[in-house]
Amino acid sequence: MSNFITGTTDFYLEVSKGNVLQHKVVNKFGRAVNGVQTTKTDIWDRADATPTQQIWLAPTAARIHTIQSDSASDVSGGVGATTVVISYLADWDTAETTETVSGNLNAGIAMNNAAVMIHRMFVTPQASSTSTNVGTITATAATDTTITAQINPDEGQTQMAIYGIPSTQALHINSFYGSINRASAAAGSLNISMVVNPNPDVQTLAFVIKNTRGLQSTGTNNDSFAFEPPFKITGPAIVKIQGVASAADLESSAGFNGVLVDN
Repeated sequence: MSNFITGTTDFYLEVSKGNVLQHKVVNKFGRAVNGVQTTKTDIWDRADATPTQQIWLAPTAARIHTIQSDSASDVSGGVGATTVVISYLADWDTAETTETVSGNLNAGIAMNNAAVMIHRMFVTPQASSTSTNVGTITATAATDTTITAQINPDEGQTQMAIYGIPSTQALHINSFYGSINRASAAAGSLNISMVVNPNPDVQTLAFVIKNTRGLQSTGTNNDSFAFEPPFKITGPAIVKIQGVASAADLESSAGFNGVLVDN
């Protein structure tokens, strides 16, 4: 404790190393590949130029999710993935946990446990892998068929700037950030917002704007916005980053950083 008082220890490094009890580092990042539209668009894997799905949706209740790839290469002995680790909330009163599914992802594998939210998935390559995942891997909820998370081909993990906080914890956000990626073909501007659902145990669709900043491809196309002191969000809650572009199909990356603290 004396090290913290005298300032000789980097607090965030110690949290990251697991040396501060009841504290956990959170780094959430997302990417919308040519996907931010002129209306609200969440920064996540299904926000694309089609657009496939601009707004992320949580399942309407705790659901068993099926993890499935659309490629026949994501099978045992194939060149893609067979194993996916899922980080999720089982309910709005329990801390994040993980489950690993492994096998024929092309056929689909049901999780053993239900989830009210999945906020991260990543692939563990097999011995024969030449790509982390050849196909698009989705987590689809039973009954309401919500696609709660997605890994795009050859990316190996979700890129969703979305995070759920249970009632037993609070997230202290140090900063959020955004960029207009240079891959975008035309000049454009982007309003980037951090938004919060303050009661996902009651409803899953309404989000309150907490901060909005602007970016432009011909000027400041990448920036980070600090909270001093950190911005506290008490669970249960969902935090996500949204963008509204001046023209359709703007590519953007965004995310936020903070410390999750047990109540």
